[in-house]
Amino acid sequence: MAEGRTPERERPKVETLGQLLGTALAYFVMGAAVLVVIDLVFVLPTGGTFGQTSGWIAALPTVWVYTEQFRRYAGAARWGLMLVGVLLGLAAGFAVALIAPTGWAPMLTGGLGGLTAALVYGPLWFAGIKAFGEERPQ
Repeated sequence: MAEGRTPERERPKVETLGQLLGTALAYFVMGAAVLVVIDLVFVLPTGGTFGQTSGWIAALPTVWVYTEQFRRYAGAARWGLMLVGVLLGLAAGFAVALIAPTGWAPMLTGGLGGLTAALVYGPLWFAGIKAFGEERPQ
């Protein structure tokens, strides 16, 4: 590489479970903030009810965190880990959203479900990839 140039991907690696969950949580909070703003933009002019947008949307940015983790590793094990993690995470998220009180807004119940899914997926992925993963050479 020529001097003065920086590599295209110079992001710090997520090495611990705490870093992974912290990053996922930060992305969730950013997604939730954007969702609240978008909901307000549509509610204020029309006089509708705030919070009727699905809160699951707030969890979408966490997918980027886990996608970067997926790309970091090679091998067939990552596909199985990803599939099991997604299924268990979504099952936990749906369970939380279903047991939430019916009077709560969809933004809140969906947000809790999405957050649960992201936080269940993280430890499953981390433990599995440390046990079975093959990190790609840099």
